[in-house]
Amino acid sequence: MDAVTIWNQTLKLLKDEVSDIKFKTFISPISPAFANDDLIILTVPDQFSQEQVMPMIPLIKNCISASIGRELDVKIELPDSAFALNMIHQHTSEAPVISSDSSVSQINPSYTFDSFIVGAGNRFAHAACVSVAEGGKQYNPIFLYGGSGLGKTHLMHAVGNYVTSKMPSKKVVYVNCERFINDFIASIRNDNYSEFRENYRNADFLLIDDIQFLERKEQTQVEFFHTFNELYESGKMILMTCDKPPQSLSSLEERLRSRFSSGLIVDIQPADYETRVAILNLRMQDEKITLPDSVIDYIASNFASNIRELDGAFKTVVAYCFLANSFTLDDAKVALKDMIAPKQAKQVTPEIIVEVVARAFNITVSDIMSNKRSKDILVPRQICMYLCRSELNMTYPKIGEFFGGKDHTTILHACNKIEISLKETNTEICDHIDSIKKRLFN
Repeated sequence: MDAVTIWNQTLKLLKDEVSDIKFKTFISPISPAFANDDLIILTVPDQFSQEQVMPMIPLIKNCISASIGRELDVKIELPDSAFALNMIHQHTSEAPVISSDSSVSQINPSYTFDSFIVGAGNRFAHAACVSVAEGGKQYNPIFLYGGSGLGKTHLMHAVGNYVTSKMPSKKVVYVNCERFINDFIASIRNDNYSEFRENYRNADFLLIDDIQFLERKEQTQVEFFHTFNELYESGKMILMTCDKPPQSLSSLEERLRSRFSSGLIVDIQPADYETRVAILNLRMQDEKITLPDSVIDYIASNFASNIRELDGAFKTVVAYCFLANSFTLDDAKVALKDMIAPKQAKQVTPEIIVEVVARAFNITVSDIMSNKRSKDILVPRQICMYLCRSELNMTYPKIGEFFGGKDHTTILHACNKIEISLKETNTEICDHIDSIKKRLFN
């Protein structure tokens, strides 16, 4: 039996052996990566999940033995684990690296459009991927770029899941760029290049993650150039993700950079506070648990760089609070004390100031950054400018540049206005600024 079949049968038994929260938090995200007569390799999304699942290996082994009638060794690995990749590639000659079935099995079924939270930083990327998944041809290729953990891979899998469910006759190939490189090397070593070419060039949708790994791989760049051309000229869809825009791939062949730039290039930005809260609310809904608003605010405020860290913090808090049988803000702070470095907590940027002020006044970041001049928007904006000057020591021109090119005299007026309010001990303004500073620096 293949890894997927073995794992699906095992899940039925595991569901009865662990609590619902442990099953949904740590077991459900596991993906079967490889199996042979002696071993099954299971991958988990992050290191924290790996640490939580490792003690469950004896239970997993017992459930596998009960479900398939024989014992298998169990390895719990991260998706990019060298051990997992090597085991898979050692068996390339026994089973095609990419076929219609195996490509689909690599797509994580939990990564769908329904489970993707849309916010200001990813709205355009989400809309483009939905259009492509529904059969739109106007965007080809699509090049998604941005930092790690911002949802690029989620969107890739969402396209794959949508296409395979709605158009099962279409061949979807999802692959990490490192896997493409290793498959190409294996095809040369095993003298099965024609099989490799057929696997990739017959795809209706080629979804390739982390294309930046093509840099400095001259021979593989040539191969991918021809694969890209054949798919593009046949009207097949190509989606790529990267950690930077095409023109920043300096060691990539110019002809590849120009082709990557010929379609739709979309920059995915870090999620704003509201989106992070929405993501955490969805996680609670999925896990059927409820955390206090103060805990959600604490997690969302301290893990702003990427969604992967946000998910890891959420799982850490849930696991800790579940074991402590207490779900308070103090518990969350204890659970996350090793994940929130002191320096990280003290790093304040203009963007963070605007986020915190917007929350304090129950308005949006867009309101503050707009040209609206109603009092309910103008005062928070002036407070932001004042804090950028007083706390970050930014120059008036720099503050003006950050707020959309406003003249330095406008910034000077705003700062003076707030300073006067503070000197006159305007209670409302003083209270707001004290509260905002506590959120920023405590």
